[in-house]
Amino acid sequence: MSKHTFGSVDVHTYPLPPAGFDPLQASTEELERHGFPRRPDPVASPHASARWVKAMGQYGGFEHIEPQFNALEHRQRPNARTAPGTQGQVNATSSNWSGSVLFIGAGDTFTWMFGSWSVPHAYATPNFNGTEYSSAWLGLDGDGSNDVMQAGTETDSDGTCYAWFEWFPNFSIGINNFPIVPGDVVSLLICATDSTDCFVSFGNLTSMQYTSFSFTAPAGTTLVGNCAEAVVERPGVNGALAELPRYGEVFFDDTTAYSANGGTFPIGLGTPISMVADDGTTVISAPTFEADTDSFKVSYTGP
Repeated sequence: MSKHTFGSVDVHTYPLPPAGFDPLQASTEELERHGFPRRPDPVASPHASARWVKAMGQYGGFEHIEPQFNALEHRQRPNARTAPGTQGQVNATSSNWSGSVLFIGAGDTFTWMFGSWSVPHAYATPNFNGTEYSSAWLGLDGDGSNDVMQAGTETDSDGTCYAWFEWFPNFSIGINNFPIVPGDVVSLLICATDSTDCFVSFGNLTSMQYTSFSFTAPAGTTLVGNCAEAVVERPGVNGALAELPRYGEVFFDDTTAYSANGGTFPIGLGTPISMVADDGTTVISAPTFEADTDSFKVSYTGP
């Protein structure tokens, strides 16, 4: 295992598995050594175990990449700035998030999440001078807590597109050698292995590539586990909220959060949050929930 340090976060990578490696037949120790998620107990967590088997059964057709990183010190994806009086309510609004946020009651915490989404194309708003930024991600915490453990994809109006991760309040970290382009479908598993450690498994289902790594919480930060979310965001760039490009829509599919007590929570059962413009009123990005409770889409609705 190799260690890399960015700010106050340590990132660990794993040695690539040997040719012909089969996660379905591997021991727990072999899975851990090569950066694969541990298989959930099929009796205690049948839904999660079935999800793991389905995902790992595809691994043989993927190219496994040992990730390389770059610090994005000018980029932070802050907590949801939920409008006063709307947190946890139907039709909540935020200045920087749009999507679905699941909240959990006392006595339980969210510990991991799995899902997939379509990477959007981003187009500049006419007459806007500069770059506009958008991120799609899954994460734990951030609405009513002071941290966010998250990973996702970035699509900007200048054509920039890449995968990244962050444990706020640390800055974002990009993955240099895991190619992402608009139109790709990506899958993500993000898991708190304890209150200060996170494991990430990323798959590009279009290019058939896979990578994984783990990272620590920033100094003084621990996971609360009060909420889980799938979000399209306009991130913070150089200390200010970016402008949102015309990104079309992002479809989150097969997306579910899991709790420490073994609970299963489809993302479509969460609180919808719409993003409003700087005027605090105009909705510029909003979710639409599907009949299938583990799926929903977020659409650009701005000018």
